[in-house]
Amino acid sequence: MQEYEYDVTLSFAGEDRTHAEALAELLNNDGYKVFYDKYEWARLWGANLYDEFSSIYKDKARYCVMFVSEHYAEKLWTNHERQTAQARAFQESEAYILPILLDDTEIPGILPTVGYLDLRSMSIEDVYSILSEKLQEDSLQPTTNPPTSTSVENNIGEFVLLRSVNGSLRFLSFIEARRDSTGISLKVLSESSEDAGFLRSLRDTYSNALAFAYKEDAAWVSIEEIVETTAGSQTVCEVRFNINDSNANYDFFGDMTGMSISADQIAEMRARRILLDEKLDIGALSQDNFSDIERATLYTENTSGIRSFRGQVDTWELDLLEAHIHGMSSSGYEPGLPVEESPIPGLYRQFGQTPERFKKFARLISVLYLKLSNTVEDILKLDLELLGPAQLQVEFRGRRPQFAVNEAPSILEFKGICPLSE
Repeated sequence: MQEYEYDVTLSFAGEDRTHAEALAELLNNDGYKVFYDKYEWARLWGANLYDEFSSIYKDKARYCVMFVSEHYAEKLWTNHERQTAQARAFQESEAYILPILLDDTEIPGILPTVGYLDLRSMSIEDVYSILSEKLQEDSLQPTTNPPTSTSVENNIGEFVLLRSVNGSLRFLSFIEARRDSTGISLKVLSESSEDAGFLRSLRDTYSNALAFAYKEDAAWVSIEEIVETTAGSQTVCEVRFNINDSNANYDFFGDMTGMSISADQIAEMRARRILLDEKLDIGALSQDNFSDIERATLYTENTSGIRSFRGQVDTWELDLLEAHIHGMSSSGYEPGLPVEESPIPGLYRQFGQTPERFKKFARLISVLYLKLSNTVEDILKLDLELLGPAQLQVEFRGRRPQFAVNEAPSILEFKGICPLSE
């Protein structure tokens, strides 16, 4: 049987990348060699993409999995991939193109009688199971050893997170990121028309309420300049952000409630809400008789800071405590990024089908909230690990600002579980 460089090559429109990436991860995790553009940036950088794609989609893969959609039919590059794949299919008596339908769009050359899978009636895991069975029936062994979790993580690429003035989130794949004392320069690889549209919408946004996160850093920024360059189906946006340091004078130690709870304890409660989705149980306030704040708040068992306090509390005091966890300081300062609930469960509902991507995104959004809610000054450790489909294990260590010259800054440290479904 002929040897191929790839077991599978994927052909898809940028708008359908989420589905393609989910399938690429499943193939990669089981050691199959898959051509997915993000895994091949080094190879494709500077190459003649027209000739390179012609070779890959015609000669170098055992199967071509094609994600058929309205967007697929409209794109120049997907049409090039399709025509090249069809030239190969015409020469062979065996199946080569494996179509996956995302909608009812008809694609030239793909006959209605061709067997297909429909992603509207099955999951991407179902698709992978059938594809894997097909590969095994052909006696194809994985062309590489199963990658480690680290290599899979690297294959996904790196992202930055932008949060717009209206709260919209966008995770953007980038080619290069640089930060100096006054600004951030970013080369963003636009994955879809939605990404490009989001960046264009920022051109006229000069508000300092844009939030930016990358690795363990986050900042409030405004747009200085955006330059957009398009080559074929790829769009690269070069963005220059100015860093807004107006929050530099925020009173980290103004998180005082008037009760016997320290600013560091308030910060830990806020961090636990961000990372573990821990909340005050306001329903407990309907009980007329309670003896201390522990009973009234009914935190989960692993809550630490609040248990050091004992004393009678009233409803207004708990409301005040909630306000401080939310983000209000004693000086009345309202941070630009209040913490009402953890952003992680909602992110899982959106990206849970691609676990590695979800973990990257969950880490970025956690950094954004921890830093820009003024909870910690530095993130020393933030490890996230999925425990099945419903739980995320979180291990966190962060440093608060230094309060006095002769005192070491406080360290917040805890480990717990963030529930990902109700």
